[in-house]
Amino acid sequence: MSNSALMNLLRQLYHKLPSPPSTNYMFKKFDHSPYEFLRDNATIFDIGSKNNVGGEYAFGKPPIDARVVCVDIEAGPGVDLVADAHDLFMVEDNSIDCVVTVSTLGHIRYPQKVMKEIYRILRPGGIVYVGVPFIFPFNTDPYDYYRFTSDGIKILCEDFECIESGFNRGPASCMCHLLVHFCAMIFSFNNKTIYGVNVDLFKWLLFWIKYLDIILGKYKMAKVIHAGVYFLGRKPEVTDPL
Repeated sequence: MSNSALMNLLRQLYHKLPSPPSTNYMFKKFDHSPYEFLRDNATIFDIGSKNNVGGEYAFGKPPIDARVVCVDIEAGPGVDLVADAHDLFMVEDNSIDCVVTVSTLGHIRYPQKVMKEIYRILRPGGIVYVGVPFIFPFNTDPYDYYRFTSDGIKILCEDFECIESGFNRGPASCMCHLLVHFCAMIFSFNNKTIYGVNVDLFKWLLFWIKYLDIILGKYKMAKVIHAGVYFLGRKPEVTDPL
């Protein structure tokens, strides 16, 4: 058996192994889902959804009667509209009921401009949900530009009325995730393949750390080390031109 055939066999066997556990314990449940505020037959834009999530996130599934449009800059499984979120010229003003964007704005060159576009296409009273990272490893997809604190996201979304904002990834979950990547790097010997295998290995070894957020997530100091930053808001019913 050639080396390439052996490597392909090992790769296939590796991908048949069970997925490692998540490093995140979501210590804070959402008080509201963006979907609970929608009218019947609503149109939802899910921006940055190339992985075929289809609007389903930790806060719940979209309503059965809703029309979900998955938007991404690249074609992919389930992508309905290939477009640059900086300029959604093909979408009319005040025409969309809800915009959801999760773990996307950190990869976008001008997130403030994207928020202006979201504001433009949302109808008055329309709902926006934004989820962004703060303390989180560098993640090229294809680029990684920004991180946002739980205070910073309020400034990013300042044109909207705030319904709920905060973070749901506490200090233990953050440190668990960082330690996984740190340990994977130490024992990678500068090899990307080994590093990738190590990430899965150390997730199995260290995932238990996240459960400390059952306690630490309630601490007043939890904000010092946090991620899973989110903002749920509404476009004002009476709007001023931006």
